[in-house]
Amino acid sequence: MIRYAFVLLSIISLMLPTLTYAGSATSRWDMTLGGFIKFDMGYSTQGQNADYDKAQRGSNGLIENRADKYGSLFAAGGQSRLNWKVRGPGAWGAKTWGFVEGDFRGLSGDYGEFELRHAFMQLDWANDKLIIGHTWQNWARNGTWSNYLLGFNMLSAFDRGSRNSQITWMHDIDKNWGFSLGAFAPSKNTRGTREIDSFLYSGYPFFEGEIKWTSDACGKVRNLPLFFAVGGFYGWDRQIYDTSPAPDVLTYDDDLNAAWGVSLKGVIPIIPERKGNKAGALFVSGHIFAMQNPSWYLGSSFVNGAYNRSGDDFNPRYAYPRVFGGWGQITYYFTDNVHISGWYGNMAYTMSNRYKERNPNAIQSETQYAVNLSYDVNNAMRLGVEWDYIYTKYAGYPATGPQYDKDGNMHAFRVGAWYFF
Repeated sequence: MIRYAFVLLSIISLMLPTLTYAGSATSRWDMTLGGFIKFDMGYSTQGQNADYDKAQRGSNGLIENRADKYGSLFAAGGQSRLNWKVRGPGAWGAKTWGFVEGDFRGLSGDYGEFELRHAFMQLDWANDKLIIGHTWQNWARNGTWSNYLLGFNMLSAFDRGSRNSQITWMHDIDKNWGFSLGAFAPSKNTRGTREIDSFLYSGYPFFEGEIKWTSDACGKVRNLPLFFAVGGFYGWDRQIYDTSPAPDVLTYDDDLNAAWGVSLKGVIPIIPERKGNKAGALFVSGHIFAMQNPSWYLGSSFVNGAYNRSGDDFNPRYAYPRVFGGWGQITYYFTDNVHISGWYGNMAYTMSNRYKERNPNAIQSETQYAVNLSYDVNNAMRLGVEWDYIYTKYAGYPATGPQYDKDGNMHAFRVGAWYFF
């Protein structure tokens, strides 16, 4: 009897801190919890998970690719997010705040693990902003797709936007014109600071910049006025190679190469909303780009590496294929809370025959289509249905293993729901 009483008292003592402090989470500053719960389910005509961003190779005659022959059902809730926004005291005449966000996709670990998306601080003056930390790029990113596309990785082949560690200054010249300048960590580092690659070995950051123009002359749809921007980045990577002249000697040399990109993006409200009601509103948006050696900008599936153009393994000179592409979106509102959106994206690398021989598994080009119908039940809940199509062309037949085809295509159908808080 005494033993059971002791166990009961122990359980009560463990519960007391929870009971006592429930609902008392505080911060020295004004802190807000936000995010959303997201669930979607669908079917792909290829063996793909919920985060597809390319098509698998197709079957080739009698050599069947199982991932191409059989479709798959998928369901996911890992795209759900949590974020904390903190507003603190002013500094140097600026308002200050910070933002931390993560999701549960577990890209560098197991599905369901909470991983960093954003962690930055920002100082806001009347005409200037200073961003320090890990967040979205500014050049080329046009976020009109955000929280509408159910296929989370759709458009990532076309530089829809990526997150990286940075210091960025944004300045409004006047009501219409502005620009931004920033220094970025030159590699995505999906494993944090645990990975060193050729971009980090360069010893230099990437530098980004953009010039923008906005106008309210055409009204707006949602919070989107008429908008155009031209931007780009410049940086370097260092390819390191072994020049050991003898078995008992270990020496290295390197080749420093440029990485660059340019982009034009914009939003055009063709039919603006009226007095806050979006019924009948129509807008188009998107961007086009050209890049060489794009590091993390196109995601890990599409970053094609260097090849030795000299033929000399001890004194190589590296070359990189250039990539051109972009995406476009059109959105129409049937009512204030029901709308349909369509997306088209295309990109292609200019690969030499020598590059394709040495990198047959590299993606040479890709095309995507998506159509989404969304319904805002209320301010917190959104429902959507979507059809996606992806066509992917590879540089050559597989380097090893079964000789599947050089291209592939897939369709996916999905339904989903968000609950914002």
